[in-house]
Amino acid sequence: MDGLQAPRVLAAADFDAARTVADEWFGHPVGLTLHRLFFDQLGPHGVWIARDDGAPAGFLLGLVSLAEPDLAYVHLHAVDPALRGQGIGALLYREFGRRAMGRGCTRMRALAAPGRPGSIAFHRALGFEGPLVAGHLGPGEDRIVFERALPLP
Repeated sequence: MDGLQAPRVLAAADFDAARTVADEWFGHPVGLTLHRLFFDQLGPHGVWIARDDGAPAGFLLGLVSLAEPDLAYVHLHAVDPALRGQGIGALLYREFGRRAMGRGCTRMRALAAPGRPGSIAFHRALGFEGPLVAGHLGPGEDRIVFERALPLP
């Protein structure tokens, strides 16, 4: 993609840049959802995409499940609102899925809040399906638990 660097492994040094843009990109405080642990300890699972000038364009925090070793789990992904609709989110997911397949994963899971139509449409466009699970993240915290087989198209 023009103006963007190639996707790379998330690094601990990316935390400060992600923290700086995350609340604005999501339109609300993300709090501990954007936990430093993903950068310091789980970074090799995540994906980072920067603009040519080094500014963040998008990132994905994810992991290969220890409980279900065939499962790649997306904890969070974010794309600069000015760049949405250009395929960056799908690129993040494809790169994460490609790496996860190299570690033996055959499926990918991601959550979406029922009140986030953009996130729901994004996941469905990538072929994810899943039920709405009441209280998935606690009382009143319903989520759509999306899943699909790897590889991504």
